[in-house]
Amino acid sequence: MSALIASGLPTTTFTFIGFLPRERKDIRAVLSPLRSAQGTILFYESPHRVVKTLAHLHEAFGNRRIVLARELTKRYEEFLRGTIEECTDWLAEHPPLGEYVIVVEGESKEDAEMAESAWWRQLSIEEHVAHYEAADMPRKEAMKKAASDRGVSKRDIYNALLDKAEQQ
Repeated sequence: MSALIASGLPTTTFTFIGFLPRERKDIRAVLSPLRSAQGTILFYESPHRVVKTLAHLHEAFGNRRIVLARELTKRYEEFLRGTIEECTDWLAEHPPLGEYVIVVEGESKEDAEMAESAWWRQLSIEEHVAHYEAADMPRKEAMKKAASDRGVSKRDIYNALLDKAEQQ
């Protein structure tokens, strides 16, 4: 609660997750349904996993605003505010110490409305990638762009295309 209140992010609705699982597929399973959550989301993390967790959050949520709260109620209490990328860059220069609470901004109503009206929603993954390829984009770049549009990893797009090819 201290991290949430001091974060400066909205406190009206929030979800406390705690520690993320260790396996990548389990992490995705936890984060995927939270992508469209409009309330603030809180995670715990250890110093040796915080950078990897930020990478997972960036992959799942994009470059949202976050607050890293470290060593709460202790002598070296510290708050770092910024985007996921900015905080990741800061941690690259300042090795993480102590336990962290990561406070993540929820999806804005504008982003939710924009996602709802996304032009590609009616397309299959193959059609989505083909759309970019038709615009003279190399397949690898088309897959990367489709992944970005859909808020998933390139690997998810690749695996979906591979599964579809195997079914045919």
